[in-house]
Amino acid sequence: MIFLSFSLCFYSHSFSQTPPPPPPPGLSCEDCNTYIWNGNKNNDWNDLDNWETDGWVDFIVLNDNLKDKIIPSNLTNYPTASSAQTPGGSSEGSCSGYWCGILTMNSGSSLIALSTFSENITYKRTLSTDNWYLVSSPVVGETIEDIISNHTFATGSESNIGLATYNTSDNTWNYFTSSTTGTIPSGTGYAVKLASAGDISFSGTMKVDDTSIELTTSGNGYNLIGNPYPSYIDSGSILSNSSSALESQTLWIWNQSSSSYDAKVTIDAFKIAPGQGFFVKSDSDGGNVLIDEDDQSHQSSDTFQRTDPRPEIHVTLSDDSNSKLAKIYYIDGATTGFDNGYDGTMFTGSNNSFTVYTHLVSDSEGVDYQIQSLPPDNYENMVIPVGINAVSGSAISIDASTVNFPVGMNIYLEDKEDNSFTLLDGDANYTTTLESNLNGIGRFYLHTTTGSLSADDLSMNNNISIYNSSKENLRIVGVQNGTAKVQLYNILGKEVFSNTFEGAGVNDIQLPKLAEGLYIIQLLIESEKINKKILLVY
Repeated sequence: MIFLSFSLCFYSHSFSQTPPPPPPPGLSCEDCNTYIWNGNKNNDWNDLDNWETDGWVDFIVLNDNLKDKIIPSNLTNYPTASSAQTPGGSSEGSCSGYWCGILTMNSGSSLIALSTFSENITYKRTLSTDNWYLVSSPVVGETIEDIISNHTFATGSESNIGLATYNTSDNTWNYFTSSTTGTIPSGTGYAVKLASAGDISFSGTMKVDDTSIELTTSGNGYNLIGNPYPSYIDSGSILSNSSSALESQTLWIWNQSSSSYDAKVTIDAFKIAPGQGFFVKSDSDGGNVLIDEDDQSHQSSDTFQRTDPRPEIHVTLSDDSNSKLAKIYYIDGATTGFDNGYDGTMFTGSNNSFTVYTHLVSDSEGVDYQIQSLPPDNYENMVIPVGINAVSGSAISIDASTVNFPVGMNIYLEDKEDNSFTLLDGDANYTTTLESNLNGIGRFYLHTTTGSLSADDLSMNNNISIYNSSKENLRIVGVQNGTAKVQLYNILGKEVFSNTFEGAGVNDIQLPKLAEGLYIIQLLIESEKINKKILLVY
């Protein structure tokens, strides 16, 4: 559940009409009846028709904030306050007498302020397990010591507790202790592990302007940031507006149920929930993530730890205790190469010893993708390299599920080690016990076809990737066995290098020192001949 609590303070001079009498003898403000938001009319905070009211103070105007208020979950309309909302009371803003109230927001609800909203807020986000979560403060002015004193965190070694920031420079976590102090900057993400399932709360004031989060460029470039508002924000807008500062238009949200990071790309237009922390990756040149105040929205369902369905293939790798996911989208406007905002790389700031991913169908440069987007046609000619990391002796299973996939289109997994095709559908999957470690692509490929496949159906060159992994190394992926020959020619057609090798799935060929420029690679495999251009730059 999510809660927002506002400290609302009023004195008689703050009312535009004659103030009400105090509660009857023996009653306090805690005995007052409560305004309950129902949104039956619209999103207008100031419209009394959106609130259920009764009791002895019904005639007080809503903006005077005399009474407690509740915004329930699972509604269609949530409130937007278009006019200034400021607490009554003395110039110091202290509460006294009967004129104080609390606003409580339940899980999945949201509040947007288009003007001043200066009341103090306590925001509670329910963490439904004692696993790790990524969170951020939806308010401004919270302190670390307040967070620590009001929660029971899991404990670790050397007095560490389950609250940490991320160190971009070396891929590590900075764990807090019970004596850590300081402020919590707006837009900063934190890893949290409570001693038991429950609420994590943040207290402060509401942010009512645009947000700019400066990125750290050292080390691997991953930055843990978060939603700074008590409302939903659009990831697509954030990624496209911040593209100049990011390596790619991709963010990653920790999925506590699978203990892995879920990639979101611009085309997803994912709605980031209040209190949600997430990773982005800097392009190493510096810059800021830009969150426009207009990126806020209300949602009728909570997106915290939730993924929206869309037309795609889910490829799942599992063993006795783990399950990992790679996704393939088929979208108008996507190509078989890299499309920024459509293709999302795998998060590499954590251990990926057991995982599944894909490489690009065209122009692969050895990058592992958790999301790959392809055009929604020519299915039968797009063969997708599938990468797997798993240790020897593992009994693994590979499954595929679809959403809104073309009727009659089959999905086959090719295993080049045993020269087999396995139909992946609701009744069948691929299983094997690994005789050696897997780490990369070259063995498995995904085919989509309306027909049936056997080992004799497809030309080998559909499954070959060639790229220079460094200035001195040529990587050839997909030649699983047999003898192959590679030759390099300069743009004048002169042969400058030749090498013969035995296929091993992934083959690294050491290159001599060559001049910078464009080269033609010719790969000979049995009766197959593959040509590809590469650019060497030093």
